[in-house]
Amino acid sequence: MKKLTKLGLLAVMMLVVVMLLTGCANKETQEKDSLEGLAVYTAEETPDYKTFDQIEGIEFKYPSNYTSVGKESMPIFADPDAPGATINIVTSDFPSVLSFEGYVDASIPGIKKQMTIDGDINKEYINLNGTKAAKLDYTASSEGYKMNITQILIKKDNKAYVLTLGSLVDDKEVVSEKFEKIIKSFK
Repeated sequence: MKKLTKLGLLAVMMLVVVMLLTGCANKETQEKDSLEGLAVYTAEETPDYKTFDQIEGIEFKYPSNYTSVGKESMPIFADPDAPGATINIVTSDFPSVLSFEGYVDASIPGIKKQMTIDGDINKEYINLNGTKAAKLDYTASSEGYKMNITQILIKKDNKAYVLTLGSLVDDKEVVSEKFEKIIKSFK
């Protein structure tokens, strides 16, 4: 139980980082988001998955055996097969003075200030169901635990959405296929 509490605190810490980052701004010009040349992620049939659509403007699917451990204002779902593996979503108004790329670039130093990052934060722009998205992959350490974290950032209708998927490094094989389906379903 103590281990699960620590992992839960790490998940909440990741949420706080994302929420802090949504207020970052600079004076870059707005750019048209091109999908040309980006890796394509398309939703797959997932009949055994539930649909999360409680936040206006987005939805994603997650395994039906996942447990809700968050609040309505801060949805978090836990994987019963991998203690500490969670997914969550946060949203905020998109800073009007930033391009999408500027927003993504501004988020990376904030992540590094809030967490102990092992190595680099890998950034990739993807075509996620017809929307330009950023995929950030990194490993973070906290209280002796190493977590693999993937964050998907998108902008829709002047809103920023960040889907965060995290698991212990040792659970990568247990969650990788599920996480990939969740990411592909995000729209």
